[in-house]
Amino acid sequence: MADRSCRLPVLSTKKLLVMKPAAAVHPPWSLTGEALSLLAWHMPDLVAYHYHLDEWWFAPLDDNLPLIRLNRTGLDMLKAMNGHTTVGMLVEQYGTKICGPDGQPGSWHLERWATPNYSLCYFGTDPPGGHRHNAKWDILLQQIREGWSGQDGFEGEEHLESFHHHELAQSKEDDSHFDLIETTVSHLFREPSEALTGLTYGRLLMRQLRRLGWFSPKPKILLEIGGGLGYLAQELGKDLLPFEKQGITYLSLDITQLFLTLQVTRAKAGGWHVSGTRANAESFPFVDHSIDLVIDNENMADMTPVKLSKKELTSGVGETAQHQEALDWIRRLRLPIEQNPPESVIFNLGPIRFVAELWRVLKPGGRAFLTEFGIETGWPAPVKLPGHTEYEVQYSHLRQAVRWLGFQERYLSLPQFLGLKSDTKVLCTGATYTIQRFCQAINKPFAVRAYTEKELQLALEDMLPKLQGLHYHDLSDPAWFGLQDFKVLLLEKPGGTPKAQFTESNGYRWYSQK
Repeated sequence: MADRSCRLPVLSTKKLLVMKPAAAVHPPWSLTGEALSLLAWHMPDLVAYHYHLDEWWFAPLDDNLPLIRLNRTGLDMLKAMNGHTTVGMLVEQYGTKICGPDGQPGSWHLERWATPNYSLCYFGTDPPGGHRHNAKWDILLQQIREGWSGQDGFEGEEHLESFHHHELAQSKEDDSHFDLIETTVSHLFREPSEALTGLTYGRLLMRQLRRLGWFSPKPKILLEIGGGLGYLAQELGKDLLPFEKQGITYLSLDITQLFLTLQVTRAKAGGWHVSGTRANAESFPFVDHSIDLVIDNENMADMTPVKLSKKELTSGVGETAQHQEALDWIRRLRLPIEQNPPESVIFNLGPIRFVAELWRVLKPGGRAFLTEFGIETGWPAPVKLPGHTEYEVQYSHLRQAVRWLGFQERYLSLPQFLGLKSDTKVLCTGATYTIQRFCQAINKPFAVRAYTEKELQLALEDMLPKLQGLHYHDLSDPAWFGLQDFKVLLLEKPGGTPKAQFTESNGYRWYSQK
């Protein structure tokens, strides 16, 4: 799995808008004894806002904490954390000096900055996560992730459904949930983007589906699964002319009622004839052979995971009915199991149920577009997000399942499917979250999205020169959003009406009578 440290969605803040779970509170460092001999590194990709002549702002990793405001002395102390300076030297030089307009001395900052909640620096004998000039800070970021839920590792087989069914009912009707908690690829590109040649994600997706011939003939029933805030439905519709949408019913299915309401509203704004259904995609409320086209965009990591023990894997006997269901799928699909498996593994039961339901409800000739982040070898790992944990999709297992069901499938990366230009430069997502915090503090609107340098200039105007430490990544760089980890499965159920076969010669089409 790619390093997603740059995409960790905890650097923005909407405290008045989002009921975000608090991170575990880590006690301040004790600056005595062996701690004084440790070396100090500041985080390599910090973004600073030069608010005025002698005041700079920094954002702690935990956005429940206030912004750090430093004067020149505090800034010099942070710069001195270069991997060659010990904590003791910093205490001696800056410990008693006032380091900002809030009046705290250097010792107060040194006690806190290296805790996971702040993560402005690191104290140790070696930098965390790699080469001293390219520290990834994986350890600190993972500690923060673990802190959102108060648990590490597996959080239970009903956790994800409970989170989306109940906890998200408290969300507000704005972009804050996907800005702050579940930032998705489609959310980053919900507005026209230079990186997508001026298109939105939804409009580009529609063009790719049309190139595949999936709208010739056009589907009568189009089902979108878990459509978030509805931007995808809206933008899909905008790329079609009104007459092209005639005769198409757009169905939105989501487990979260608030999101479902937004999806229906925005789908109508996109010109669709739409209706919404609150349900779980692992068990559709639709009759067999009733759907023509399904779009599932970044939902499978939220579907039911099962944690199987080594004993269950080797014996084939589950401790619960759900575990037995998972083991039956593993046996039925003939999924490979190591001779000496780990003590426990996570299995994507939910996505397997989902594709089985797709096979049931799709008409002969029906199609499905599925995308999510995932892996191709090994067993899925947890991915910590604020308030909940998602799980990588194991695509080798999923592909074996769709072939066993009878689908024709095509598998490729999301950037490859969308035809993205891999060397397009976009702002680090961590910097985007930080800028949003700064903008909220000065009541300036700023959306979390993908920004090229030109787009950031247009968004920030005279604020941009006051920001220091901004850095850009290639779209294909794993440090940006790990786009290469997002895969696409294109499914087609055999049995549809055969397409007319023809050849062209001298401007004429010659049709086969087969």
